[in-house]
Amino acid sequence: MKNRLLLLIFCFCLAVLGTDPAVSAAEPSSYVDLFEEIIGIVEEQFYDPVQISRDFPAIKNKYRKKLPHIDSQQAFSTFVNSMLSELKASHTYYLTPNDYEYYQLAALFSRIPEIGALFHEEEVLYPTVGIITQSFNERVHIVSVLSGSIAEKAGLLKGDEILSVNGETYTPIASLRPFIGSEVTFEIRRKVHAEPFKIVMKPALINPKQEMLDAQKASIQIIERAGKRIGYIHIYSYAGNEYHQELLNALVWGALKNADALIIDLRYGIGGAGPYYLNIFNRNIPVLEMIDRDGKKTAFDSQWRKPAAYLVNAFSRSGKELLAFGARKYKMATVIGEQTPGQTLGGRLFPLSNNDLLFLAVQSSRIDGVNLEGVGVVPDIEVPFDVRYCSGHDLQFEKAVEHLVEQLSVEGKAGNKSETD
Repeated sequence: MKNRLLLLIFCFCLAVLGTDPAVSAAEPSSYVDLFEEIIGIVEEQFYDPVQISRDFPAIKNKYRKKLPHIDSQQAFSTFVNSMLSELKASHTYYLTPNDYEYYQLAALFSRIPEIGALFHEEEVLYPTVGIITQSFNERVHIVSVLSGSIAEKAGLLKGDEILSVNGETYTPIASLRPFIGSEVTFEIRRKVHAEPFKIVMKPALINPKQEMLDAQKASIQIIERAGKRIGYIHIYSYAGNEYHQELLNALVWGALKNADALIIDLRYGIGGAGPYYLNIFNRNIPVLEMIDRDGKKTAFDSQWRKPAAYLVNAFSRSGKELLAFGARKYKMATVIGEQTPGQTLGGRLFPLSNNDLLFLAVQSSRIDGVNLEGVGVVPDIEVPFDVRYCSGHDLQFEKAVEHLVEQLSVEGKAGNKSETD
């Protein structure tokens, strides 16, 4: 059964919930037992037994001494995650029903009996308006607005600071859960010294996997620039073949088919990609042409043979890093943005006795013999980007468009010169 709980390197998470699991109910007197339960799993399952033998005795003893001072579930969660962070390993943290990742992992693995039981064998749903947030010095900013989401339709922009929700401090789950289908008021600041304004939305219960897929479909667009057609798609999650299939559909049959160049946005969201997804850039696959009795020709080309770019940043995790690595090494697509975080260990999900979850690194990985853990991928073109108060203006996206237009121009001139010669 433990093997069925394996979450491979291509998965990293973000989400929330609708169908509440049995909420963690650890009382102060049970924190000791829960702590020891976590310690036991770490010692038995962590991917590096040498590190555990060498470093973990001192770490666990240090935190064991502090345990009597823990008096709340939130404090315990922070306490355990502080301890786990000393292992300096990705895909290693403690999750409660108040954490995004708790629900995203559950949605991915809800068919596993131990996980499905947490949600009473019902579909995992979560309250959402379709935003991804990040805290900067205790200020919460929107770093991505999912395409087609409630938030996008309401007018929220990347870079907006969330000052409050219904007058209270914003927390991604608790702020929305009581207001499904009813109005909730976000107080927003768009510029550093600008006056706040309010946006009213109605959170909805959505399956987080489906939300990511719907947002991917909605993100598809063609940008007209300097007479060129630049295609764009944002893959928020790669944790499932359906996301890659949707990309293929858009390239072969859909709106991206006739684009002159392509941007694939891998920033934020979830990993999940396997290196073989890079095969879309393989030009050594023949084009099939079908001809009917009237002479009508239909070409079937499963490959992308034109210029392309991956957008990455410090939140392009796990399997997305493998794509960035391969694209850069084999010059399949230009990697643009910021260095990826180097989070490529293989994690396993462990349900705990109080219905919380322990996500623990249980495997290391190498790609072409290279260990990306703690290292990440440096892009071909680095574009630093402070998202705060950017009012939706995306410097990395604009650089990708600019680069592809320039590349098309150079290739066009080279082609014209060859024809002249």
